[in-house]
Amino acid sequence: MTVEIARPELCELPPLVGMRAVVASLGLERAADRAREMEELGYRVTTCGDPAELEQAIVAYDPGVVVIDLGRELAFPADVTQRARASTDALIVVVGCAGTQAELVRVFEAGGDDYCRPRCPTEEIDLRLRALARRLRYGGGATAQHDERVIRVGAIEIDPAAQTVRKHGELVQLSPTEYRLLLGLAERPGEVVPAKALIARVWGNQYAGESHYLRLYVRYLRQKLEDDPAHPRYIVNRWGAGYTLATPQRAA
Repeated sequence: MTVEIARPELCELPPLVGMRAVVASLGLERAADRAREMEELGYRVTTCGDPAELEQAIVAYDPGVVVIDLGRELAFPADVTQRARASTDALIVVVGCAGTQAELVRVFEAGGDDYCRPRCPTEEIDLRLRALARRLRYGGGATAQHDERVIRVGAIEIDPAAQTVRKHGELVQLSPTEYRLLLGLAERPGEVVPAKALIARVWGNQYAGESHYLRLYVRYLRQKLEDDPAHPRYIVNRWGAGYTLATPQRAA
């Protein structure tokens, strides 16, 4: 009755919606600013305003991503990177303090996975993380935390490894774009995913202002997955916030 979804092309950047991240900085205010922007892109973020406490934060939160953004030219991000690497195998992206070639080299030697110049936009960090995740996924290394499990929400079953979707056990035919959108919601079932994060994951950051794409493909998904698309119970719009993939409540 239906066709399985083809494996995405190698060039596609995988979605990281729902990925746990630790943002470390010198001071909670700066860490919170960066964390807020990452949350808008779909990450689950905790902050660390004292680099000396980063190892404890990593052990407590078990992140898939660590962002080190000390924000001061006299700081030494390579030292913090080395301590973080001793505590985790997570992806580590460092925002430079001095922005010099020497600093970049030291960060990589200390175990960093990527390096951004000082005051880089959060969208750049996101793109670098997604590129790193793509390399690991197709290179046989570690993958994003959420890629190994089958996700079940009500009668819907999403298998990220097989790239298939079923409802009541029957395969549902989705386009690659529809599937990416559904997966972006499924990484955080029951939670509101910001519209900006969904657009970035499905179409890219350059389409941040094209919210009509999101509304159109939400409608496509509802037509294929909802029992009554006019009264959706799975893909629910939270006005002013985003969308959530919800488990329908049983009728009284």
